[in-house]
Amino acid sequence: MKIKTEPNSRTVPTRMAIGNAILDELEKKEFARIKVMDVIRTAKVSRMSFYRYYENLYDALCDYLNIVVNGYMIEGGEINDPGVFMRLEHIEFSLNYFDRYARYFLILNRSGLYTILIDAVNEYMMKNILPQKKLHMFELYAYAGGLLNSFLKWEEDGKKESAHNVALMIWRLFNHADAEV
Repeated sequence: MKIKTEPNSRTVPTRMAIGNAILDELEKKEFARIKVMDVIRTAKVSRMSFYRYYENLYDALCDYLNIVVNGYMIEGGEINDPGVFMRLEHIEFSLNYFDRYARYFLILNRSGLYTILIDAVNEYMMKNILPQKKLHMFELYAYAGGLLNSFLKWEEDGKKESAHNVALMIWRLFNHADAEV
């Protein structure tokens, strides 16, 4: 897998265009039927540009998520304080932040590409949170998977609950149901 992941890179707009082009194609056909030529035409980039960053379409979808997560870490304060991730206000921030990219998450989930999402969430927790917190890795897997699944179901359900209410339910689950906010 060959992916450029510099968070402040000048290449981000091109890489995001490629990712969005794949999403456009996924709305029309199965992932296995998408060709690089379809993507570069939709993204308005050259074949050389695509292969400068990626070996295949799967890598491009993973990189799109890397870009999203880099922004999440910066905006959510996790770069400076990894301990914020289980706080109520951060869970609510997470739901609202990822809501900006709901199309990406929902299309991947509907297209049977959930593994990209859960693998990235697990990797993120193991790389960025586990070394900083005194939690067992299975606690982090449960939290991360629960947050991802709750987010996807919240989006699929049309966000009938507020982000705050969903965050509160998740927070209570992982911080004892009888704890005070």
